[in-house]
Amino acid sequence: MVVEGAGGVAGIGLAGGVLAELLHWWNLREDKQLPDYAKSPMYWIITAGMILAGGFVTWIYFGQSAEAIVALHVGISTPLILQKLVTSIPLAEGSKSIITTPLPSVRRFFKW
Repeated sequence: MVVEGAGGVAGIGLAGGVLAELLHWWNLREDKQLPDYAKSPMYWIITAGMILAGGFVTWIYFGQSAEAIVALHVGISTPLILQKLVTSIPLAEGSKSIITTPLPSVRRFFKW
């Protein structure tokens, strides 16, 4: 199925971003720090940003017309690629084994 129009293409990308974020939250469901994430506006802003990134990249990639399934794949993959980029940044030296339970952070949010 071909989606026509920038809004439709971006909307399919947004739907992909929502699916990726649902997967993210599904993987965090039993995390001991989940209540910290759920209460922090910063994490909800990041979540909304990741969804918007899925729609934006899909729109940039395809413009006015796209196959719906491919646009959905781009929308899903954008948050996953960004998540991988964030978690691949090396940690600061000397602090890897000091804390046994990691504190809530943006980096920890993306590790799922």
